[in-house]
Amino acid sequence: MEHRTSKMLSKILYEKGGDRHMPLVPLWQNWDMVMGEELAELGRPLGHKNRTIIIGAEDSMAQYELSAQTYEILERVHAFLGKEMFDTVQVELMQGRESLDKLTMPVFKKALPKIPPRPKDLGKLEHILDPESPVTKCYKKYVAMYDGEKDTLEN
Repeated sequence: MEHRTSKMLSKILYEKGGDRHMPLVPLWQNWDMVMGEELAELGRPLGHKNRTIIIGAEDSMAQYELSAQTYEILERVHAFLGKEMFDTVQVELMQGRESLDKLTMPVFKKALPKIPPRPKDLGKLEHILDPESPVTKCYKKYVAMYDGEKDTLEN
């Protein structure tokens, strides 16, 4: 089941172009190191569109300076990625947008299954069920879930 799900997710990712964008995550995460202190201070990564990398600047002076440094930016990005993924740099004003280097992955708490209240007369049917029946085995595991017998659940 997991193997088929993995293949299906890989296929969807490929169809949506996600496999081509995966190398960009480390770029966003290492933006300061890739750009160096001076360039990183001027602009933050906002994303990309096709073969254009989009960088955000806080003000028009920084926007102008980054526009003059497009060759340097492309050279640093390509060196980090190990291949040429972009042809141009587009510099936009941040205007309150959050840069990609500041985003963090959400942390999800482990979802625990909610067990419904114990049914009345649970466990009193075993004497009328065939001991070799798959239904009986399932019933015993169901009863064990309420009784907390872990060793019965593993069998």
